[in-house]
Amino acid sequence: MIKNMAQKNAVVKKILLAIDKSGYKDKATAYAIMLAKSLEAEITVIYVIGKSSMGATADVLGYYRGGKLKAYQEALKKDAERLLDKVVQAGENEGVVVRQQVLVGSPVKKAILDYAKNHKIDLIVIGTKGMTGIEKFLMGSVANDVITYAHCPVLAVR
Repeated sequence: MIKNMAQKNAVVKKILLAIDKSGYKDKATAYAIMLAKSLEAEITVIYVIGKSSMGATADVLGYYRGGKLKAYQEALKKDAERLLDKVVQAGENEGVVVRQQVLVGSPVKKAILDYAKNHKIDLIVIGTKGMTGIEKFLMGSVANDVITYAHCPVLAVR
């Protein structure tokens, strides 16, 4: 339902693609690029590293004592950048401008929502495995929370 004329004339020029290491990122990427190309929009692709991966909980592996925490954090960022580089390349192959950003934040859903709002994103594209019932209750769903709380439309791809 269109609430006002501004929504009716809304134009999508800034797409946020939020990815992780799951297999759902490939489909979400394809949809984001297809939409950006047809709408002449630009994409910002983000990967959020949870703060727990970057800090004290990483010490379970003994990285603080071994002085390896910094190397571990850098490895996480490098892995994320490699994933983002693939999306940038896929966009370039289709003539779509794709920017990339690695974020560190917890919870992940909040980092995505804050980024989208602060950068005046018009559409969020996110992959989801489509959890139902008890799965969603026990594990939660970043995609579900993004859909629920985003300031803009969200396309969930599975």
